[in-house]
Amino acid sequence: MGNAKGDEIVESNQSFQLIKQQWQDRMLLDEKNDLDLKNVTDEEFMKMFFSLKVVKKTLSPHTIRSYNQDMRNIVAFFAELNISLKDIGFMEVKLFNQTMIERYANRTAARKLEFFRRMLEFGHATHFYPSLYTTWIEKPSIAKGHYSDKLTRNRTEYRELTDREAQVIVDALAKTVKARKYTEQYEKRNRLIGMLLYLSGMRSSELLSLNWGSFREDRRGNLIVDVIGKGKKERTIPIFDDVKEALLDYRHVLGESIEWSPFDSSPLFYQIQTYYRNGRKERLSYTTLYRVVKTAVYKLKGNPSISPHWFRHTFITNSLANDVPLAVVKQVVGHSSIATTNVYLEKLQEETVYEAFRKSGYR
Repeated sequence: MGNAKGDEIVESNQSFQLIKQQWQDRMLLDEKNDLDLKNVTDEEFMKMFFSLKVVKKTLSPHTIRSYNQDMRNIVAFFAELNISLKDIGFMEVKLFNQTMIERYANRTAARKLEFFRRMLEFGHATHFYPSLYTTWIEKPSIAKGHYSDKLTRNRTEYRELTDREAQVIVDALAKTVKARKYTEQYEKRNRLIGMLLYLSGMRSSELLSLNWGSFREDRRGNLIVDVIGKGKKERTIPIFDDVKEALLDYRHVLGESIEWSPFDSSPLFYQIQTYYRNGRKERLSYTTLYRVVKTAVYKLKGNPSISPHWFRHTFITNSLANDVPLAVVKQVVGHSSIATTNVYLEKLQEETVYEAFRKSGYR
């Protein structure tokens, strides 16, 4: 009987040698066996950059879509100037840098410039670019946590909602449904989306990735949900009674089971009309989620900057304001560092200043 592990090693080595030979035949390896892309086309360079440096198993579909958009943005920008990616140099880098800062908010510009920097770095490492042009990229500074890059009436804008604002928007999510068919199903779906955003601190991508099997009861009978966040890190979030009620209402109106089933991998949120038409559960997209929230905000004539992510900031601040320990909040929302969670305490401390003076008896 053969050695299975040994056979696997032989197979792996044969596959490696085959791939290596293919790369050598395409002249993608230099004499030192290092990747050499100096003679490839722009299209080949982009494909190599994406496959080797961008697309990873740990990335969410939403993040990959964003990176694809950033790449298209770079290509379109230089295509308008009749400049190929291969011909990018110092002046082109500075022009792109300046345009991104002028065209986008600081946070978006910084993200696009970071992607551009990664592309240039990869290009230099693989000899596609003769020089390390990343030296000339200057990203704008961005506010941390719930701070916005905008000034509102000479004050820094906070990207979060008051309790009343959040509750009003959650109610409006159900009331702004325009669909003539399956109206109740859409209303229950939108309300559950609002409740989860407001009372769980989930990121939009995490919410959209939920399956029915993500929900379960702990040993004490409390309902919890298992979430896979950034970097495929798992964490558990408590589901409060109001959210549980909205969850069961949503499942009931869709005719779905309300029995907890940990191995059910069907999406929690899916395209309702498509499901009733052909029985397929196509997972809800971020575009739909974003549009649902924006429609409710528009109807209420609220701050046009409000997005689904504002609810996450609101949850964090409210949790800390209600004396939930900093470490617990960090764990529930999935911050990689407690310093990130600590940023939210600054605004709370500002709100206690007046009370501190009043209690001291000063004036």
